[in-house]
Amino acid sequence: MKTKLLALSTTISAAILATQMAWAAPEQMDMTAVQQDKFNQMVKDTLVNNPEILKQAIIALQAHEQNKVKALQEQSLGDNHAALFNNKMDPWMGAENPELTIAYFTDFNCPYCKKIEPLLDRLVEEYPEVRVVYKLVPILGPSSKEATDLALTVWENEPEKFADLHKMLMSRPSRLDSGAIAKVGKITGTDEWLDNTAASAETTIESSMTLMREFGLSGTPGLIFGDQIIGGLVPYSQLEKQVKAALAAKRKQ
Repeated sequence: MKTKLLALSTTISAAILATQMAWAAPEQMDMTAVQQDKFNQMVKDTLVNNPEILKQAIIALQAHEQNKVKALQEQSLGDNHAALFNNKMDPWMGAENPELTIAYFTDFNCPYCKKIEPLLDRLVEEYPEVRVVYKLVPILGPSSKEATDLALTVWENEPEKFADLHKMLMSRPSRLDSGAIAKVGKITGTDEWLDNTAASAETTIESSMTLMREFGLSGTPGLIFGDQIIGGLVPYSQLEKQVKAALAAKRKQ
C-alpha cells in the first residue's frame, strides 16, 4: 500500500512539475527541455507499469467530488430549511406537529404526480408523525398556473376546502383546461376565487420555483426531507425506507 501511495505521489509531483515547466519562460524551456522529457517519460512509464494507480486516483477524485456535492447540499438544506418546510403560504397535509416534514414539488398536470399522490396519502396515514408540504410549481403550461393560483388562493382563504379541491384537480386523467378547473371550482364551492387570485400566490410560486432550481430538480414530482432529495416517481417501498431512516436520524439528534 505504501508503495502504491509513493508511486501515486511521485506521479502527481511529476505532473505538477511538468505543468510548471510547460508554463516556464522560453529561456527556461531551453535549459530544462531534457529534464522535462525525463519527467514526462517517468509519468508515462509509471502509469503504463502501474495502471491501477490511475484507477485509484479516479476513484479518489470521484469520492472527493461526491463529498463536495454532499457538503454543499447539506449547507443548502440548512440555509433553506424555513423556506422548504415552514412557509405558511404552502398547503400541507398530515401531522399538526410533525417529527418529519416532506417538501413535495408538484404540478397539477404532471402524470407522475398523479401516481405518487396515493403513496403520499398512504404514507401520512401509516406515519401520523409525518407532514407533506405542497410546493406547487406550475411548470406544465398555462392551465397548471391557473389551477395553482386557484389552489393557493383557496388555501389562504378557505383552507378547509383545499383537500377536496386538490384531490379533484389531481384526479383528472388528462391535462386540465379552464373549463375543467371552473367545473372543479363549482363542485367544491371555491369558484368565487377563480378570478380573484390572492396577491400572495405569485410570491409563493416564485419561492417554490427558486427552491426547485436550487436543489437541481428538473421536473415533478420532487421530494426533499431529512438529507434526501428524490426526483421522480419512486415505489412506496423505497419511499417508506427512506422516511424510516430520516425519522430514525431525527430521533437520535
